[in-house]
Amino acid sequence: MNLFGISSVELVIVLVVVVLVLGPSGFAQAVRAFRRGVELVRTWSARLREEAQRDSAAVGLEELDLSSLDLRQYDPREIVRQAVREEMDAWMKQGAAGPGPKSDLPPGTGR
Repeated sequence: MNLFGISSVELVIVLVVVVLVLGPSGFAQAVRAFRRGVELVRTWSARLREEAQRDSAAVGLEELDLSSLDLRQYDPREIVRQAVREEMDAWMKQGAAGPGPKSDLPPGTGR
């Protein structure tokens, strides 16, 4: 098990240290507070989900099918890769076609 980058052995060690520092009653209070926090987040999440469904129904988006939408096509890294690939292909075709027109610049000055 690897939770938040912590192995199960490390998690047990952390829990033992917490119990030793807080004591049994303090640990019990911490667990209750954590449980209340989790319940609060669940309640908030359920309410947010319900509001989103209600708002999407009001706008008429409930029958909108997003299963065919592939967001990976909008990945900026992939867009840049594709643009570079197209540019490199164009350069390769230009290079394969032979040297371009002679430049008026003296040799060694570049373009």
